[in-house]
Amino acid sequence: MVINNQMNIPSLTFERIKNDTKRLTIQSSDSYIQTYPEFIQYFRNIDSIEKHHLLISSHFVYGWMPTIITLDLTKIDEVVSLLNAAKDGIELSIDDLSILKPCINNSMVGLSKLLHFINPEMYAIWDSRIFRYVTGKKSQYGIDRPELYLQYLSALKSISSNKDYTALHEAIEKQMGYPITHFRGIEIVMFETDKQTN
Repeated sequence: MVINNQMNIPSLTFERIKNDTKRLTIQSSDSYIQTYPEFIQYFRNIDSIEKHHLLISSHFVYGWMPTIITLDLTKIDEVVSLLNAAKDGIELSIDDLSILKPCINNSMVGLSKLLHFINPEMYAIWDSRIFRYVTGKKSQYGIDRPELYLQYLSALKSISSNKDYTALHEAIEKQMGYPITHFRGIEIVMFETDKQTN
């Protein structure tokens, strides 16, 4: 499936993920691997996201990044409402993401991580390694486009709906050492593949 012809992005397919999974080696002692389930649990323990939770969680998300966070709380009520919609399983639109992104460092990368921890079944992590894996580009031009992120999610849905994905996912989960969503499984293959090749 081609994510975006206009950007000349190579195909992100089940076969590519399957081939890269064969070379996958995850270090269970890696702090990213160890902290991941704790971040997921944080949001599972919250019934409704409030400003307090946004402030705390956006900072722990940025603990995974080499960037210092700047929050824009100008539209806090709308932001919190949209985050709760994401938590409740509502698919966010380009317009919704365009409202959320400025709040979280004006970064689609930071926002994607926050959305993933809020609802890991529906939202995947999108960062420079994933972007490079998907696009084949060293430049990060376009990484902050909400529409590209939504196209990425669509490609992940297609891969995870493949009839052979379940067996692949079980192999990935075994290396992780704990249950993960389909999106996380595909994303970790892309992340680790890029890490090994770049």
